[in-house]
Amino acid sequence: MSALRTRRNTPEPRRTGWFAAATAIAVLAVVFCGQASGPAGDSDIGEVEPLTLKLFISGAPCTEPTSRPLGWRIAGGVPPYTLTVDGQAVNAGRGIAWVLCGLLPADPQPCDPEPKLYQTFRAEVLDSRGVTTEAELQVAVAEPPRRPKPGAILPGASAGAAVRLGWTAVAEGSAVCAYELRYQAADWDAASWPETWTTISEAVGDGGTEYRHNGLDPDRRYRYQVRARNNIGAGDWSRAFPEAGVRPGAPTLAARTAASGTVALSWVVGATGATRWEYRQRSADGGWGDWTRIAGSDARTADHAVAGLTEDARYQFQVRAVGAGGPTPASATAAAVAGLTPTVPSGRAPIFYDNLDSAGGATAHGSYAFLIDADDLTSGATTFAEVSGAEALLLNISGYGGRNYTEALTAVEVGDRITWYLSVTCWRHYRVTQILADPPAPARKLLRIELEAEDPCGATAAQQSDPAYFNEARDRYAFFGWEDDPPNAPEIGPDGIRILPFRYPADGGHTYRLIGRGGQPSLIVIDVPAGMRLISRGGAWPPGTSATYEDKASGSFLWLRPDSGRHADYLTKTSEGWVNPPADVATRFEALIASIREVPLP
Repeated sequence: MSALRTRRNTPEPRRTGWFAAATAIAVLAVVFCGQASGPAGDSDIGEVEPLTLKLFISGAPCTEPTSRPLGWRIAGGVPPYTLTVDGQAVNAGRGIAWVLCGLLPADPQPCDPEPKLYQTFRAEVLDSRGVTTEAELQVAVAEPPRRPKPGAILPGASAGAAVRLGWTAVAEGSAVCAYELRYQAADWDAASWPETWTTISEAVGDGGTEYRHNGLDPDRRYRYQVRARNNIGAGDWSRAFPEAGVRPGAPTLAARTAASGTVALSWVVGATGATRWEYRQRSADGGWGDWTRIAGSDARTADHAVAGLTEDARYQFQVRAVGAGGPTPASATAAAVAGLTPTVPSGRAPIFYDNLDSAGGATAHGSYAFLIDADDLTSGATTFAEVSGAEALLLNISGYGGRNYTEALTAVEVGDRITWYLSVTCWRHYRVTQILADPPAPARKLLRIELEAEDPCGATAAQQSDPAYFNEARDRYAFFGWEDDPPNAPEIGPDGIRILPFRYPADGGHTYRLIGRGGQPSLIVIDVPAGMRLISRGGAWPPGTSATYEDKASGSFLWLRPDSGRHADYLTKTSEGWVNPPADVATRFEALIASIREVPLP
């Protein structure tokens, strides 16, 4: 689908409520262009429901140029409708158009007293009587900076007296003016951190990403948070770091999930003169165990894998060095979940099509057909009910954009599951029961299939049996995913971390790795809080846009880029449009966002 290029509008900035502009819906008064008569039997124009137009856009704000789906709802009047968006005609029945969002005549400068905050989209609809109405939608194109990633301790400061901090610059969104820091301090043996934070008075400007914190107490441990500030305001604080103090001689410990009931420990040496290393552990609700000597360790040892743990259980660890004078101070506590046993993924990427051939045949590029009769290539399904009961699936070797899928289709075996995804919510699972003979040219693949499960997007029985309702699907973009796991059984990656399943709800209370472009696991890992049932809706097309994630438990959505972890907004969909979610739902989304991190695959 080609992008619809919009006019660049920059209205006067508003000082309040700008962050909600992304989902604002403007409905203007109906403008009657003459008194043309309606269809036969409808001569009284006053009896027709008023023509209304609503605009909405998801995933806002647009702090950088990106393609976004602009949607609309048309009600009343007399169809058919003619619709224009920013002066260009679009298909009113499609209900969505891709627009370029975030394009401004000039980018706001750091600390600009008059930043450009909005982009405006305008649309006009004309019904068959000549009656028109217009709507306007403002979308925020500037916002406070993103939450920085947690920083780290840098070398170059004397242990116990000072610490040198570093963090990654926030590159996305409006330009950053400065970074601000705050810290907490606690005794080394304290069970928890204090609730209050102490702000470091001096900010780091001019794009700096380092700070030296002097005057530290060696008998206390410290942790820090950093946030970015721009001409709009201050962003969110990062997650606390480094969660290891500067105690002289103590190693700095990190723990990460590893496969099959294992946690991988690694540390940076504190004191010198170590002859061996020891670790101790405790479960989330238990006490510390005894110190355990790491067999074969010496002064150069800097990592160890603790195996034999309970899969999917969380543990805490400490390490210490032992030298001629006895043990050094213990590291600060590091925690990780013992990983699950990996499963074998299918290894096959999705295949994409954009031409549903309800007449059968699938002779054109990008076409496919569900056949009622596996022996009749022209018996294409004409309703969704017939799709559910189809005997066979006919796929052209050439898919969307002319992509050749010969290799992918040749690899199909009896017993494979193929999942048909249509629009953003509909799916049907089929089991391949027989590889049938290839039809004559053009090159196609014929598979006998059997329905296992389906989610018809809430369609009624009448709609599923309605050919007109089915015909609307012909212009939709569809793809097929090959999966070996049954519904609601997430694949386990090579590091023992669950892969967030596509189009299945994943239960909260667990850690998941996201799927990136091409159906491959990304580097981004998240913790889904208890009380959520998160579904990956996909939508990471075209490149650079966010994927859509739905919390099935609350009907709320989050827009997140699985390749970078950058996130947009989270909103709840209601009959009145998109609104901010209730406080408890927002708290869970904030916890999920705070957990976003990059974890390399082994």
